[in-house]
Amino acid sequence: MKFSTKVAAIATTALAAAAGADTWLIDIGSDESFRGASVSSPDGNGNHWTSVWGGAFYENIADITGATTAVDFGFSYTGGEDSFNGPAGDTTINGPADTVYNAAALGNLGIDEAVYDFYVDSGFQIQNLDVNQTYDITFFGSHKFNSDDVTRYSVTDSTFANELFGADLFVGTGNDHNQDTTVTLTNIAPQADGIIYIRFQGANGGQGYLNALQIDLVPAPGAVALLGMSGLAAVRRRR
Repeated sequence: MKFSTKVAAIATTALAAAAGADTWLIDIGSDESFRGASVSSPDGNGNHWTSVWGGAFYENIADITGATTAVDFGFSYTGGEDSFNGPAGDTTINGPADTVYNAAALGNLGIDEAVYDFYVDSGFQIQNLDVNQTYDITFFGSHKFNSDDVTRYSVTDSTFANELFGADLFVGTGNDHNQDTTVTLTNIAPQADGIIYIRFQGANGGQGYLNALQIDLVPAPGAVALLGMSGLAAVRRRR
């Protein structure tokens, strides 16, 4: 799905809202997606989510506290959506109630409906970010019976064709799915248009998966602009 970038000259108050929001939680897959489920906000931990699917563009998404921000989210293209053979296995039986994962290990992302469903081989944009700040993005992918056991999450240019930097995550093998491991790209600066472009796909030519992600504003002044260069972000893993 294609969508238009917002006009850069937005109100100062909206910019302040974007800069002041610390964390956003994105559930990849929603009630509108195929065999998907949305997270109810607030969740059991008191956190607020945006559940997304490929048929909509999400403006002014809420942060983890439920406050409206200037940040937007939308898919540019998708390669598929489902929950079957994800962390709940056969989701035609009980749905999210069958989801198996380590909630403590996943932190904020450890919520049934967030872990449950996924998108395949897709690209999306996080828009209206503060170009003077940097962001950490944490990815959780999980799937059984894969054509590729490792998914690569990449920050790209606006074409999605050229990777600037990225990181790999083991999402599962055979009947075993990833239950407890995330990967984080740290200190990502938006491009000059205020957008971070993300794609994910199989690291070895097969399919790649994304179930949920967390975006964190890094409280560091004087952030260096990305300027199309690699090597300005680091990778952090958690399990």
